[in-house]
Amino acid sequence: MYEFEPASPTYAISDTIVEHHLHGRDRTRADLPGGYRLTLRTRERHGQLEAALAAPSPTGPARICTARISAHTPTPVTSRILDAVTRYAPALPDARDARPPLEAVARLLTTGAPFQRPGETGLFVRFGHAEAWLEGRRLSVTLGSPGSGLSLTLGGPWDAPSTARLTAAVLRELTDAEQLAGQVASLLPPGPWQVLSDQWHPDAALVLPATRRLDPEDPLGRRISRALREVEHSLGADQPDWDFQALIAAEGSAVALRVTPRERAVPRMVRKAVMLDGFVPDEVGNTRTTFTPADLPAPPDFAPAPPPHEVPSLDLHVAPKDERYSYGVKLELGDWAYALEPRAVFYGPGWYPFHEHVTRREKDPTAPLNDREVPTGRTVPARVRISPDVEHRSWGNEYVQLTPVDHRVEARLHLYVSQERGSTLVRTVTLEIDLRAKRVMLPVQMPAELRHQAEVKGRRILDLLLAARRERRRGASEPRAVLAPWNRGDPPSADT
Repeated sequence: MYEFEPASPTYAISDTIVEHHLHGRDRTRADLPGGYRLTLRTRERHGQLEAALAAPSPTGPARICTARISAHTPTPVTSRILDAVTRYAPALPDARDARPPLEAVARLLTTGAPFQRPGETGLFVRFGHAEAWLEGRRLSVTLGSPGSGLSLTLGGPWDAPSTARLTAAVLRELTDAEQLAGQVASLLPPGPWQVLSDQWHPDAALVLPATRRLDPEDPLGRRISRALREVEHSLGADQPDWDFQALIAAEGSAVALRVTPRERAVPRMVRKAVMLDGFVPDEVGNTRTTFTPADLPAPPDFAPAPPPHEVPSLDLHVAPKDERYSYGVKLELGDWAYALEPRAVFYGPGWYPFHEHVTRREKDPTAPLNDREVPTGRTVPARVRISPDVEHRSWGNEYVQLTPVDHRVEARLHLYVSQERGSTLVRTVTLEIDLRAKRVMLPVQMPAELRHQAEVKGRRILDLLLAARRERRRGASEPRAVLAPWNRGDPPSADT
């Protein structure tokens, strides 16, 4: 009779873990298909499981991962996580120390929200109640309380793509992120749909059209929007304990349906426009519309800090005391970007991109009693105002004024401090934006509690100026990509 011999170690990993638990052994070693080797150890009865996984290499088995897994983790989940290690580990591992760059890992993550904690090293990834921590070669995941989850130590040449894929797989396995998507798919009425688990939270699923191809007879997507509404009514009748959120695009039509259990505190999604470096088909200007959780943490910033002895070259200013804004607001840092306020500026030469015409006053020949402004043919760098791209008319304390100097730009901001008696307290500061060195300098006397806010906003000001320089290099004569989405109708002109 034909005997099934798996070529991958998937089944052998599960059998080895089950055998280890059934026999109550302290240590179990097994050779797996494909040349892999698994060693399991339990130091105390019903204690955490320690595992060491080695992969084949030209010099013999080389350790690619050691793991400490909580005793509360189900055996199937443990098996699938160790199997993911064998699938995502790069080929030909060896004993060399490899530390994947965390900036590249954060950029490649497809699950969870990466962020950093002030004063702590490494990269954190939040996925619902699960939180991952990447530092050096260590990947730890906790599930809402200490002692839960697991800890993996990666060995060998773990590059950024492999680390990002493994992090996503571990987070999804530990939180059973595919369960709700499977339930939704089983109840979904027949139609051109696909069901995916949510990128940001394990207790959410998305219903989307099976194809992203636009219907030429329905460019605004009204038919899909009506069909999604019918899907929502059908699922709501079958599962009254589910909540639904239609994700509405800029055209006013629903493009997806998000499903969450009502008893779970799952943050809702908000729509935003994000800037891109390259051209994307079917998108207006240099942005695309996306949806992110309302509580999305600030993205990580791995820009190197300036040397301790380095001080700004401009005479920067920090107000001696807080100021009161009657209509000020607290705007969470999130991941919004600055946008240029529309005015008659254009792109000119030099480090600073925004210029304006130099004019002279002379008598108006058509009205001798009046004067008129006449262009001289020269241009100078122009002072401009920018604001967050989340509000058509921004709040007074969130406007930023940019004053060009040379390759340096002085940015004047009002940093949020607190709320007091119905008013917003802010602190006025100036920052130095160095376009040549691509860095942001803060005043030496910057208060410690405002430093993080100033660093994040300063970096976003630099991002706006660099985006404008990129648009200028592509041949644009006037700013458009750096305007807010609602100001991108006709390009700004000196005649308006």
